[in-house]
Amino acid sequence: MPGGGPGGPPPSMGPGGPGNPAAAHRAAQNASENGSPQKQTVHGGVQFGPVGRWWDDKTVVHSVGITVDQKRKMDTIFNENKPAILTSYQTYLKEQARLSSLSRDAQADQATTFAAIDAVNQARAALQKATAQMFLQLRQQMSPEQIEKLEKLE
Repeated sequence: MPGGGPGGPPPSMGPGGPGNPAAAHRAAQNASENGSPQKQTVHGGVQFGPVGRWWDDKTVVHSVGITVDQKRKMDTIFNENKPAILTSYQTYLKEQARLSSLSRDAQADQATTFAAIDAVNQARAALQKATAQMFLQLRQQMSPEQIEKLEKLE
């Protein structure tokens, strides 16, 4: 969920690109990340929380008031969602590579190219949904006050 996921983000998907699939991948991939949380947004300004396992960051846990039970539930949610996010990200990368290859093919026709564009967009949407599902499940473990505190950290 970047400039550092496997293969990095495609040129059209830089840090501010639609849905930021690289950031979504980081959220699933960085299972042991304890660094400072970074803002995670989805195209359109919907904010879901920091990237990565922010509930492992002692400063965030203390500031937001995350309990041991909440952390345990968040770990379970993360582990349950990680395979789907990684699979979605790999599919996105595969479709993006296919489109990139087509763009270099002098014989590529419009229908094939447009189908490849559609496949990239569908893969991106699936990745955004998988990531949003996890972040929404994480937030459901928190009180409105905790969510407000978390958002102030972002």
